[in-house]
Amino acid sequence: MRERKPTYLLALDTATSGLALALFDGVEWRAVACWRTPDRHTAELMTRCQELLRAAGLGPEDLAAIAVVSGPGSFTGLRAGVAAAKGLALALELPLFGIGTEEAILAELPAALSPLHLVIPAGRGRLALHRYRWEAGWMPEGEPVLTTASALAEAWTPGTWLVGEWTARDQAVLERHPIAAWCIPWEIPSRVMGAARRAWARYQAGERPDPALLRPTYLRTPSVPEG
Repeated sequence: MRERKPTYLLALDTATSGLALALFDGVEWRAVACWRTPDRHTAELMTRCQELLRAAGLGPEDLAAIAVVSGPGSFTGLRAGVAAAKGLALALELPLFGIGTEEAILAELPAALSPLHLVIPAGRGRLALHRYRWEAGWMPEGEPVLTTASALAEAWTPGTWLVGEWTARDQAVLERHPIAAWCIPWEIPSRVMGAARRAWARYQAGERPDPALLRPTYLRTPSVPEG
């Protein structure tokens, strides 16, 4: 029997409380799964990876590379996700691609949303806010800042989209203001799919990152004054 050539990339996203996995071959999604968990990333992640492969009729030998959303995001989630991805990549001797949270989100967003402010939960009721504009690709403007939904709404400038992830409490605050906002639901696995697409492109371009070198990216940004 001929050995099967490894052709799939396994992508993991644990950057926030909504976790996601995807199996991608550059054209089709063999399997995608997402679920919500407040703080049990480590306990669930490896089991879910095994279940996803089994349900897709695949095994570790079918994997060509691993990708993980590397941050910023939840400290606990990122630490667990990167550790799991590194463990898999090292054990299977596969390249490991770290894809930034913002890059993963932007990979699935249309240019029509330009200009936009990208939002990522930063813990303790804070939001990480970063402005982007489309110029043959998403280009950042300035550095990300830490803010809150209230401060963001009070200082909002019309004509810009607000896109990303925030809590129901934040949504209640934002709805009281004329803000064009799109909160991406956790059950839509666009971020892990964006990470898979970015990682696959780099894999096809010949990159083979060393798993041992990957580190999570934690948010350390200036804050926006609330007053």
